[in-house]
Amino acid sequence: VTEETRGDWPKPKLFIYSERCNHCGDPPCVTVCPTGASHMAEHGLVKIDQTICTGCKACIAACPYDSRFLNASGVASKCTFCSPRLEQGLLPFCVSQCPSRAMVFGDLNDAGGELRKLLASRRYQVRKPESGTRPHVFYLEANA
Repeated sequence: VTEETRGDWPKPKLFIYSERCNHCGDPPCVTVCPTGASHMAEHGLVKIDQTICTGCKACIAACPYDSRFLNASGVASKCTFCSPRLEQGLLPFCVSQCPSRAMVFGDLNDAGGELRKLLASRRYQVRKPESGTRPHVFYLEANA
């Protein structure tokens, strides 16, 4: 988690954001992967097949969010939104354990879902929009 203060006294603003994978709509980590280990799964999440990853670090260099790393086995790893939990119909652990319910997880294609309703009713930002990756992690701005 990164904290960043912007603005000057007397009205500085504190921004808090995670360094997690943004599961981009146009992920550069996928296009640079020489083995196809980094790929976009059918449900839109960006995944890594660790059985074919060579640990070349191309995806680490390509990620504008600094969200990838080599794990103890020497292959690329990152946030998966707890894919095994999703497959069981559960929320990612970070979302289910957030005491303030500051995190919401949902399907962007579900027009009636909580996530889409929040995005339609609140102002939001994405990290590094200039990267052109179309990130799918959104940061809601505070209500007026």
